[in-house]
Amino acid sequence: MAKESSTGPIPVEEGPLNAMLMGGTAVIHREAERVPFMVAFFKGELPQGAYAAYLGRLHGVYEALERSAASLKDHPVLGRFYTPELSRLSKLEEDLAYWVGPDWRDQITQTPASKAYADRVNEVAESKSSSFVAHHWLRYLGYVLGQDLLRKLVRKSYGVESEGMAFYDFPGIDDPKAYLLAYHEKMNSMPLSLDQKHAVIEEGYIAFKLQKELTEELAADFGVGDVSAEETERLMDELTAEHP
Repeated sequence: MAKESSTGPIPVEEGPLNAMLMGGTAVIHREAERVPFMVAFFKGELPQGAYAAYLGRLHGVYEALERSAASLKDHPVLGRFYTPELSRLSKLEEDLAYWVGPDWRDQITQTPASKAYADRVNEVAESKSSSFVAHHWLRYLGYVLGQDLLRKLVRKSYGVESEGMAFYDFPGIDDPKAYLLAYHEKMNSMPLSLDQKHAVIEEGYIAFKLQKELTEELAADFGVGDVSAEETERLMDELTAEHP
């Protein structure tokens, strides 16, 4: 059963959009990182089939996100987030071929949680809302910064070297920290009113909630059990020390 989650974004003072988004979604972000499914992955104890299913369900989300970003590339504000160097869809497909097999398209299915997530991305993009940036920011920047640690976790968990980890490879980005700074500058240069900024934060909350629900669904499907709060916090402290 899903644990009780936060009830909405944290109120924040006006400032740069990236800071407002991070501050306003801090609680739900923390919750999403600590669901049992993700804790099992971070511990190196997630079954391989569950990991493959996770990639499969993300496929529909990234398909919606990247199709939407391409459709908005000529938009005067949102066009700045058409960033092919971040694209993950072909990388996911490469990894799914490795973990599931060449017939992976016949093996993976979208589920209520993954479909709800993709549908929300499509809805926000079709409305041409500036809130689209919240989904884009959530689904890419953490992977850009955490790519080395995530590859290490996959190696440890499944005994691979370089196979099956294309999802965490960003060959078009030489300096992840510099890229993050430039990305935030693009976010912060968006000509948004305070109400529009608050809408972005609200959408960020929704995006983290959808990610949380997707992994809770996977935990239920694969029998991934709860981990004590003490063990979870100890693990997160170790990961933070390794990847500050």
